[in-house]
Order: sequence, then structure tokens, then C-alpha cells
Amino acid sequence: MDKLLQDATLGTAGWFAFAAGSVGVTAGETLRLNVVNLGPSDITVLCGIWENPSPVSLAQDSHTLRPGETHNCDVKGSEPAQKTHGTVGRIQMRAFVRCSSRAVGGTLEAFDNKTGRTRSILALQEAPRE
Repeated sequence: MDKLLQDATLGTAGWFAFAAGSVGVTAGETLRLNVVNLGPSDITVLCGIWENPSPVSLAQDSHTLRPGETHNCDVKGSEPAQKTHGTVGRIQMRAFVRCSSRAVGGTLEAFDNKTGRTRSILALQEAPRE
């Protein structure tokens, strides 16, 4: 079931945003959003992967990460194309993270499902505040 982008933290003071550009993924590949807590305290992280250019949510979750702890969120390339387009092909996806601290690192990685080989990787960057 697709959800439109809903972000309860939007405009909330004390929350930070991180994002990466979009990545094209095909059937046989997976897009993985990796997030790590680099700080000394627990942080709350809201992660999401959306179809690009439309704001259809493909995966969303939230976690409390202890110092040094990581979390990842996966979307297989064949899944969104079948759900939203009725075909299996290339789909553009993007990631967005909101968290309670700037002490977060992350990457957006596309890899081959059979070999596990990474095809591309993008670092998350802090999104400017308005």
C-alpha cells in the first residue's frame, strides 16, 4: 500500500534532515539506505525511501539508535515498479532521513541481489534548513 509523503517532524525545532540524490535501480538490484549514530547519545532516526519524481513512499521506519549503532532500510528494484507502474524495469528512488541530532552518517547504496556487489553509493548530506 503506497503512502504519500507524510513527515510529522517537518518544521519541528531540533530535528535535522539528511538526503541523497536519486538512484536508478532495476529488477535484480536493491537500494539500501544505511544510517549510523556517530554521537555519544541515543538519537531518534526517521528513515524513508521514496519514488522519484513522485512523492510515493516505498519504505518508512523509525528507530532509536544507541551510540555506534546502525540501521538499514531496503527496497528491491522490482517491487516499486510492479506496484506503481505494473511493470518490472528501472525506477528512480531517493532517500530522506530526519533525526534528533546532527551526529548521523549515512549512505544510499545500490547493489546486485545475486552477487552482492555494490553498483553505486552516495553519501547522505545535511539538507539546508529553511
